[in-house]
Amino acid sequence: MKATGQTFCTVFPAYRDFHFYKDPGQIPFRFSRLGYTSLVVTLADDADVIASRSTLNIIAIKSTFFNRRFNLGIVRYLLVKGRKINILNLFHFSWQSLLFATLYKKLNPGGFVYLKMDSSRYSGVYEWERNFEGNPHPASGSESRRSVKGRIKNWLMRKYFTGNVDLWSVEDDHTNQVYQDQFSFLRGRLVTVYNGHSADLPGAENVRQFDEKEDIIITVGRLGAYQKGTELLLEAFRDIAGGNNFELHLAGPAEPGFEDTMNIYFANNPGLRNRVFLHGNLERDELFRLYNRSRILCMPSRFEGMALVFPEAMYYRNAVLTTPYVSPAGIIQEFKLGLVTGSAEPSQLADNLMMLIRDRSLMRKMADNAHDFALKNFNWDNIVRELDSEINRRRNV
Repeated sequence: MKATGQTFCTVFPAYRDFHFYKDPGQIPFRFSRLGYTSLVVTLADDADVIASRSTLNIIAIKSTFFNRRFNLGIVRYLLVKGRKINILNLFHFSWQSLLFATLYKKLNPGGFVYLKMDSSRYSGVYEWERNFEGNPHPASGSESRRSVKGRIKNWLMRKYFTGNVDLWSVEDDHTNQVYQDQFSFLRGRLVTVYNGHSADLPGAENVRQFDEKEDIIITVGRLGAYQKGTELLLEAFRDIAGGNNFELHLAGPAEPGFEDTMNIYFANNPGLRNRVFLHGNLERDELFRLYNRSRILCMPSRFEGMALVFPEAMYYRNAVLTTPYVSPAGIIQEFKLGLVTGSAEPSQLADNLMMLIRDRSLMRKMADNAHDFALKNFNWDNIVRELDSEINRRRNV
């Protein structure tokens, strides 16, 4: 269908400028490229969204206490504008998102609600999953589940609110299948929508060929966090460092205590001081330049959803080494985009790193595969074009 005259509205109260390069910014931006009148509604001061205004139509509602606590500003916006919104886009399985969906559908029964979940079975079990399991009044758990208010909210969500979402999405096929098997309200209404990269936007570096890159292993995330398993990679690199000239680059904010971890690591391995580099929290362009220099992305995560690091590093022609506990593990194995260990053990990370390092043709092939896959499947224009087709098929337009 032609999108002219159609309004696509993303309601994301936490939106700030840095979200532009993530799904809350890229989805409405790419829908605008399809011809939609695309809006982003947020609770923010003007200073929080200055950069986004150059590319998105931002409706910034003042972030007062009552607006944050009771959603009054966004509720008022939906009451006034809801009938003119053709597609309402929400994020996260939450009381807040489902309340917005329900209010919108009451005002505009012919409208369409698309809710993008960040849930992944590779990240564990979420609170909403527990709330929707067989026992509606669990004896233990979080305070929200035990309190009378929490029980009422959970009952309303189960009984009335979920039915107001026309299309849900998760970020990997395994989670999609598990959820449809487990939760009846998702059956037939759940699709897989990947997270994409934004490296196709103006200003990003051109992707280097494999031979133009450097012998660098990169990891990105909250350094020292249990989830990220940074210490596992450090151990693995220590064990393989003697057999090659690769460097290890760690990018991301450091957790408390990680500086002490690194001081001990260098004290015990003084020869690695000039081969292990900490970059801290890099700006987008700086991170892209580091991806473009690197040959291997190693994510030793103990659990992980579809983190942006995967599509970004793949686009910049990095072979991927990771654990079986991450959302893209299946596609990495199926399409030979890298290697997946049997478990998150330093010895397995070391063995697989050496497999790539010793077999340069294998590393090259996987790096090229990763780039080609990201070029097609992690491109936001392609992702949104398919999503638009799915939405309009269900809207029968």
